[in-house]
Amino acid sequence: MMLILLLIVLFGGSFFFFANLHPHRTGAITSALFFGLSILLLVLNMGTHLGLTKTTNNNRQTIRPTSTSQGVQLLVYQPLGTTNNERVYVYNGDQKSPLPGKRGLAKTTRVASSVTTTNAKHATLTLTTTKYTYQNQLAKVLFAIPGTKLATTQQVAHFTVPKSWLVLSSKQATRLKQAAANPTNQATLKTQATAYVTAHVQSDLKALAAKAQAGDQAAQAQLANQTQLTQSLAAKYQRAFTRQALLKLSSH
Repeated sequence: MMLILLLIVLFGGSFFFFANLHPHRTGAITSALFFGLSILLLVLNMGTHLGLTKTTNNNRQTIRPTSTSQGVQLLVYQPLGTTNNERVYVYNGDQKSPLPGKRGLAKTTRVASSVTTTNAKHATLTLTTTKYTYQNQLAKVLFAIPGTKLATTQQVAHFTVPKSWLVLSSKQATRLKQAAANPTNQATLKTQATAYVTAHVQSDLKALAAKAQAGDQAAQAQLANQTQLTQSLAAKYQRAFTRQALLKLSSH
């Protein structure tokens, strides 16, 4: 833009001050040609992004769940439109040293998004931003317009959450809250949880005992402290049952 402004001054000044002098008419014509070339470059810059290149930046942060139900972390989203292709996710920002009982500020992301479940302990959000930048300093001098920013071409939010989390729509989260507060459901879930955990713990202990009897040293080591092992297995299957039960309740 600075080059174009300079050529405008040269072109206009040449005609204004030297309109009757042949040599300066030649200079004005030359300036006009350069001015036309600059306009062409500007059009190409705006139309085909001449002098620009795409750069991608990844910003990764640890996040906390939208809320928690029965000890299960929830990531809640609000669908947009009727196709469910666009979603607004609500989550809590990470706090390294949170005060007791104080939650982080709720945030939303309304860009192209995806969710992956992993065995990781913490949930993360990676925001990938692709935008135009100038190829070099010359391109910046030629095309930069003061007070304006280059366009962002794409933003993609990718959530990675532990397998123990549930990813629910706002409607599902509301249904879950109502169902979980129902005394009848609470009694039913308690009975089912006891049966589920007991059956799976006994099955695992039986399998380990068979391995230990066959000489498996790893199984023997695990059975050395059966009380601690039983508690660990019970906690594991309690979490698994609770997650499955809540997912089922949210779908009703």
